[in-house]
Amino acid sequence: MTTDRVPSTGQLAKDCGIPLAIVVKPFGALPSGEEIPQSNFAGKPIVRCKECRAYINPFVRFVENGTKWICNFCKDVNNTESYYYSATDINGQRLDIDNRPELAYGSIDFIASKDY
Repeated sequence: MTTDRVPSTGQLAKDCGIPLAIVVKPFGALPSGEEIPQSNFAGKPIVRCKECRAYINPFVRFVENGTKWICNFCKDVNNTESYYYSATDINGQRLDIDNRPELAYGSIDFIASKDY
């Protein structure tokens, strides 16, 4: 941002004369310099919450040995589709987490199927 203080009214912004600008790069490179990871569901639908439609992400919780997951946005319990199922360890972490960038990174690029 061009400033760390944002005027509370339009008139105050006009009187200050400070240009307000911000640069947002949600899909910029990761801090390590790596490119944004991609998640490919091999033609299957991207896993999303049935209630709020949030995408699967690192903050969902897997329960019942991975057969269900709890959305971190709306707290709805979703069934894990058979093509996405993986058993979990005693902490509820999927055993295939190293192969699932959508469960490890906050920003990823989903490769959508033809349905999208």
